Amino acid sequence: MLKPYEYNRIKYLTFDLVNVYHSVNDKSTVEAVYAQVATEILQIAENADSLVSENNLSVKVAIQEYLSAIDNPKLSREQAEKLLTELKTLVEAFHLPSEAQMKKAFKKVKKLKIPATSQWDLRDVTYFAWNEVSSGRKYLLTVDGRGFYGSISGSMKNICAICQKTSIVTQFLATTKRGADGTYTKNGTYICLDSEQCNQQIQAKEGLEHFLEIIKEK
Repeated sequence: MLKPYEYNRIKYLTFDLVNVYHSVNDKSTVEAVYAQVATEILQIAENADSLVSENNLSVKVAIQEYLSAIDNPKLSREQAEKLLTELKTLVEAFHLPSEAQMKKAFKKVKKLKIPATSQWDLRDVTYFAWNEVSSGRKYLLTVDGRGFYGSISGSMKNICAICQKTSIVTQFLATTKRGADGTYTKNGTYICLDSEQCNQQIQAKEGLEHFLEIIKEK
């Protein structure tokens, strides 16, 4: 199945292709752009799991059908959105841990306030995170169940370390090392204040992986 960030990449490539269809008149240029888009999307399919549980189609077959559908210079944005909605059935939803598992992931936090999750489409989620206004913290859960948290402060327009897009970001700082004498070290960087928006913008996993490397306990 496709990962949420892989779907986001396909979505970005598709809309970029639609823009080319409607703004470039040179046929050879349009064909070249489609070929580049198709090559990258096929590579994504190569990396995906082989079966789609909902309809028992292989990702490769479904992607081939999708590529055939978008190979159309008259394709509108509305038509592309409909095709993307169908493609989203291939996306693997984030497995949200139980409340007990969440508390275990954040075992150092005495009174963890778990947010309502019903409004989230978990097929959009590469990492699950929420802001806790009362403590000034952001909590983050990874797909493998690891929990991270840190303080957040301020907001400004800049590039997010996770999604690599220009957004309203906040400074995230996590305690990464504690000394026997009571001293500690904090590390962090700037990430999207709105984690739901961040998830919708992620097109690769490397930014998240690098961020987690920065904030993990040493």
